Amino acid sequence: MIWTELLHTGKYLRQTSNAKIRKFRKEDINKILEIEEQAFPKSAYSKETFLSYASRLRDHFVVVELGTDVVGYLIFDMSGHIHSTAVRTSYRKRGFGKMLFMHALTCAKKRLWLEVRSKNDVAIEFYKKMGMKIEGRIPNYYGDDDALIMVMNQKK
Repeated sequence: MIWTELLHTGKYLRQTSNAKIRKFRKEDINKILEIEEQAFPKSAYSKETFLSYASRLRDHFVVVELGTDVVGYLIFDMSGHIHSTAVRTSYRKRGFGKMLFMHALTCAKKRLWLEVRSKNDVAIEFYKKMGMKIEGRIPNYYGDDDALIMVMNQKK
């Protein structure tokens, strides 16, 4: 299922129909940092980390934009590894995370996989709703928490 099909089947069509996914631009950095700080206040990535991702994964660092506002981002590679993703708090549960997720799946073609904190119940529930399954655990990956490895294979 591609993300446009997913969006057109749910109640989020109206809210996301004016949104677009585009490549990250350097002028987005402050908005990305705001989103990151909201999502990960204790472990937010630095400006330098995001700019490094932008340099290395230029075509796979994407944002979802609603009007002139960047409401979320996702960074992935062609193996389907999602390095980081977040949606602005005030825009959560409106379909923007799904848009980003399905865009990455369409680009990666085969599967998506990621690490998530084992105590991050909200994220784990979202990933399960997207069709991901827990396939492993890495003890102390985050120092104070284990990582769950979650995987989703694209259906043909």
